[in-house]
Amino acid sequence: MPDSSILPDVVRRLNSFVRRIVDAKPYLSGYIVPAKTPGKRVGAVEVRFSDKDFLEYPCVSVRRLTHEEVPFTYDELDKAGLPPSTMRPELVSALAESADEEQAPVFRVQANVVDGGFIVSLYLHHCISDGTGVGLLISGSILNDETAFDRHLESRGHDTPPLSVRLAAFANLKSIHRQQLSWSFPNQISNRSLRCKKVKAHPEEGETVRVQGRGCVVAFSLEKLAGLKTLLETQADSSFITSNDALQALLWHSMVKARIPSLEDIDAIAISKLLIPINIRGKLEKPLPESYFGTAIDFASAQLPIDHLTDTSPPAMIQTAMEIRRAINEVDEEYIRQAIALARFPDPSNDVRDLQASNMDRAKGADMYVTSWEKLDCYDATFDLGLGRPDWVRKPWSRDPGSCIVLPFDNRKNYLEVVIQMTIADMDRLLQDQVFMNYVVRVID
Repeated sequence: MPDSSILPDVVRRLNSFVRRIVDAKPYLSGYIVPAKTPGKRVGAVEVRFSDKDFLEYPCVSVRRLTHEEVPFTYDELDKAGLPPSTMRPELVSALAESADEEQAPVFRVQANVVDGGFIVSLYLHHCISDGTGVGLLISGSILNDETAFDRHLESRGHDTPPLSVRLAAFANLKSIHRQQLSWSFPNQISNRSLRCKKVKAHPEEGETVRVQGRGCVVAFSLEKLAGLKTLLETQADSSFITSNDALQALLWHSMVKARIPSLEDIDAIAISKLLIPINIRGKLEKPLPESYFGTAIDFASAQLPIDHLTDTSPPAMIQTAMEIRRAINEVDEEYIRQAIALARFPDPSNDVRDLQASNMDRAKGADMYVTSWEKLDCYDATFDLGLGRPDWVRKPWSRDPGSCIVLPFDNRKNYLEVVIQMTIADMDRLLQDQVFMNYVVRVID
């Protein structure tokens, strides 16, 4: 934004875009609240919104970041690759990363103004949608999907029910769409060995203590990743291996190697587990549309001996890539319905709200997860601001050791970015690993 005089018009355009988003999906104006009839489901929630919430949805928050808060101009941030450490959630986001109050807003937008530029922060409650949904929202695709609400129908001369009746019908239709993800087989088998956290009246002492973490954006050369995929495929007897399989194999090997010195009881930890969130819209026998704006995620689970993961030779990497592909291919209707059944008929002593976290140990073990936003169309988003495409798409900085997010791909760049979060000591070891760094063109801290 080279001229600060256009800021009022840019904010007006952003408010117009956000208003159209809320008009298309009215429940974005509402709140996540405890369910009225939770049954035996621990922590069950629902979305509630009223005519007033919808009509009086707040304007975009505008925050002018001071030099003390962000001591850089936009050009300096751009040149540095928009470092995640400067994008602290308490600065750039209208809400904290995990807003779990009794009444948490569904959706908020904040415009952050720095000298010479504009950073848009979007908050969407994790109960509403997944990474794919965030991409649909940011790109504006949800404005024109098959379930978009038409707020101004009556203004076109049509005889329509009152707005409150139409909003209630919209909410009911959304509930019907979600039913595809709300049933399980009558002859359901259970072979996934899913674990659940136990409900505790009071957290155990020390349970909330977090290890200090470090998050970096690591840029991988597309050319070298393509070379790795070709190498693995060539030596794997034509086994099907994707570029994502090859990247995840590289991350898994490298991160486990870096973490081994930090494991408290290395003799008791022989296995590392990799959990991979999977978009299941197309995994059901009656697929959900790709435009489905809701949470439709299950996780694939791969595991290998730690001794194997310390070996970065091509044969070892091939075995790892094939294990990742096996785990992803295993996510089918029967696999998915087992997790749904666990949520539908829970033991009241079990907490099934975060099965992924319950089925890995990142704090004391060697487990990790990698989720991919690579195919999200975030870099095509303009929010109709008249400023062109965004320079960078970032996840706000956080401390979450053992997690990776492959960021959306920008076809103007010759590399793919991955957010890697580890403890400080583990990250130092990772960035000193010559095999790993051979694929890296840039590290943004």
